[in-house]
Amino acid sequence: MKECDSTSTVDKAIRVLLTLAQENEEIGTTCLGRKLNIHKATVSRLLLKLAEHEFVYKNKETGKYWLGPAIYQLAMTMADVNFNDVLHLARTHIDELRDTLQETVTLEIWLGNSTVPTYSALSQHPLKVELPPGEILPLHTAAGAKAILSCIHAERVDMLLKGELAQVTPNTITDKTLFRQRLVEYNKQGYATDDEELHLGISAVAVPIFNSIRQPIAAIVVLMPSSRFGQKLEPSLISKLKKKAGVIGTEMMKRGIRY
Repeated sequence: MKECDSTSTVDKAIRVLLTLAQENEEIGTTCLGRKLNIHKATVSRLLLKLAEHEFVYKNKETGKYWLGPAIYQLAMTMADVNFNDVLHLARTHIDELRDTLQETVTLEIWLGNSTVPTYSALSQHPLKVELPPGEILPLHTAAGAKAILSCIHAERVDMLLKGELAQVTPNTITDKTLFRQRLVEYNKQGYATDDEELHLGISAVAVPIFNSIRQPIAAIVVLMPSSRFGQKLEPSLISKLKKKAGVIGTEMMKRGIRY
């Protein structure tokens, strides 16, 4: 196979990482070499070196590669710079959703291994939900965290869910097999729910917000008393949330925010 014009090892390694990100799924050495017009043996050497530093990992079952945890660490460093920009941009949209839905709406930001509610527009209803900002939420219970996890590669999810899943309420899912099945369902439908899994009497629904490379970086969450959840959880509500999430993601790209 003819090599590409650039002979720089660094250049080739960067192109490998960018291609993995663009594919948004595991890819084999042969296929990766074909896409980059780089010999398979060269690609294999690059991947082995990148894996040493955890920029990629190899799925032992499939033999294919995907972005590794070091990429997430770099991304989170950049995220610190853009955190306030995302919050400022999303605030107006969160307020608008609160006014439309008449329920508390919260922005949960993904920190790489957890989500944190950073801004809440409180419902004006006498019976409303209010969560303290800055509280790190359990990955397996919070609707926003689950919406984001459903869009993350399965092996990365496994790394995040090491150890036992704590029984926060009687409704909390602690079986990892069942939880993974739920994540698949959430991914297909485009939203996740919390049916009294974090707090008894409180339910929530959330949709992910994506950045320019389709990575989930936050979630819009609607919180309400469980007594109103069954009535409010309908296609029109989900449609409004997805539309707002799309608008926020698009505005982030236009403004060059790369959280």
